[in-house]
Amino acid sequence: MAEKFDCHYCRDNLQGKRYVQKDGHHCCLKCFDKFCANTCVECRKPIGADSKEVHYKNRYWHDTCFRCAKCLCSLANETFVAKDNKILCNKCTTREDSPKCKGCFKPIVAGDQNVEYKGTVWHKDCFTCSNCKQVIGTGSFFPKGEDFYCVTCHEAKFAKHCVKCNKGLVKAPVWWPMKDNPGTTTASTAKNAP
Repeated sequence: MAEKFDCHYCRDNLQGKRYVQKDGHHCCLKCFDKFCANTCVECRKPIGADSKEVHYKNRYWHDTCFRCAKCLCSLANETFVAKDNKILCNKCTTREDSPKCKGCFKPIVAGDQNVEYKGTVWHKDCFTCSNCKQVIGTGSFFPKGEDFYCVTCHEAKFAKHCVKCNKGLVKAPVWWPMKDNPGTTTASTAKNAP
């Protein structure tokens, strides 16, 4: 004698009909939707047997209801991030969590070339000399308070200059009394007096 193949709930014969197996029981589509279907957290409607379901951390969505909480783009086939109990697409997560450039105030995202100095970040092209406004980028610079100077502008603006030729002195001079003429001094960048 053939075993009965009936719906666990309504006892209708399932022979030749579409059905769903849930928790080891066979259900007709009508009973599945009524008794077994998960409820979508977004629209609060049952996710029927004919619907595609997205499941994440014991929460369920229709595939069409699974969207970014900010821009509302569909995430059914996309990578996403869960933050503060919200589901976000990668673009919105990047915009929200990325550090902001001090020059243009736009987010610095993965792949952007950037300069970081004392916890502050700039896009490489936004890191400019406070005097000549040329891009310093990843080149050498001199910080002065809140300002940054390229080597040329720093030398012109702040470096000590030779009284005779007006060229910038590379190192801070060490002043040495002249042994031959007491009372006179000379500038030298040498570490030891002659």
